[in-house]
Amino acid sequence: MSFKKFLQSKGVIGSLIIILFYGLLMVGVYFSGYKAIPNKVDQLPVAIVNQDSDSRPLTAQMKDKLPFKHIKTNLTLGEAKAQLKDRKVYLIINVPEHFNNNVKDVTHNSTANLKFYINYSNPTTVTTTMESASKALGSQIQKSVLLKQGQGILTAAELNQLQKEVTEAVTANPDQQEKILKQANATKAKTVDQINSIYGKIANSYNNNIIKINPVPLGMHHSMAPFFLTLSFYIGSMIAAMLIVTSYKSFSPLIGRWRAYLYTEITIGLLSLLTPLIIVGLGKYMLNFNTSTYWQLWLTHSIELFSALNVNLIFSLILGQLGIMVNMPFMLIQVISGAGMIPQRILPDFFKIMSYISPSFYAIQSDFNILYGGNGTQTLWLQLLMIGIVAIALHLVIITFQKNNSGIVKPG
Repeated sequence: MSFKKFLQSKGVIGSLIIILFYGLLMVGVYFSGYKAIPNKVDQLPVAIVNQDSDSRPLTAQMKDKLPFKHIKTNLTLGEAKAQLKDRKVYLIINVPEHFNNNVKDVTHNSTANLKFYINYSNPTTVTTTMESASKALGSQIQKSVLLKQGQGILTAAELNQLQKEVTEAVTANPDQQEKILKQANATKAKTVDQINSIYGKIANSYNNNIIKINPVPLGMHHSMAPFFLTLSFYIGSMIAAMLIVTSYKSFSPLIGRWRAYLYTEITIGLLSLLTPLIIVGLGKYMLNFNTSTYWQLWLTHSIELFSALNVNLIFSLILGQLGIMVNMPFMLIQVISGAGMIPQRILPDFFKIMSYISPSFYAIQSDFNILYGGNGTQTLWLQLLMIGIVAIALHLVIITFQKNNSGIVKPG
């Protein structure tokens, strides 16, 4: 019986359809859906509730600093909290009463406490964004407060010293009081100007810059691309292995186990070479990477699909369609152990151990290297390929101890 007929069997055709279906579906849906993060985060509404009439300029300052387009300033604190719970706003910045006076209090007997309210019953991307915005704004205002207090302390000390000197001079020369006071006022104005100038320079004497190494283009669909690309192939391989083993078991009584297995491995090789051309091609269209990147990603996911199909084939050979009862949990484990969302270094020990035998881990790390930069891609490819080779060795052991099935329906 010819290899052509094996390729035309329902299991092989079903495998091809499943790999393409899940690959194109996941890449198309997830890449298009996750484009909203962070591109549209600035459209999340927030509220500023200023309860201190002396801090009105601070409201305008905060509106300029916050990275959000919809900032509500006409709500009471109670109204804002109600909208926060209803998810009509996602952050409240509350300037309490006497905030400005507390800022100016150089005795430090009172505290100027700016309050940020965040509803954590929201997606992590939302709460993380609001936390980052709150910390950035809080640091800027704290810097301003410290400068203002330092300026106030220095000004008060200088003016107190000047007042003391003026009092002593007037006491010693009462007939020149008018002249002394005139000179004192001029000195006072000059001193205040000098202090203001000094603190103006201090305010501009520090800044910080984030230097990005291997920057990722803006958009969550870019940062999640290695995870989604890899998972799309792995899910397809899990179901495809279940289907392709039906062709193996249908043909093995007719042409022998070893020849049927040879056809199975050749089919896996063809699927691994051809289907990534289309699925990675959709990724190229949606992420707009160059042709060199395309071919490197094609190689990564060809090796991934080869290894994943062979790994999933292990329990499909042993248990038939029930093999999915083992393959499905292993796939779910790889969602975490693949380290596409959580770095391997901080994974729980179980998932860290599983990452070493996880095809997804090596594919995801390779994708990060290829798309955004990193070292050791060739080593990752070899490690990924080695998983497939070990799986094939296990197949050989399984097939050696399996008996030809009888009564199998002839291949269609």
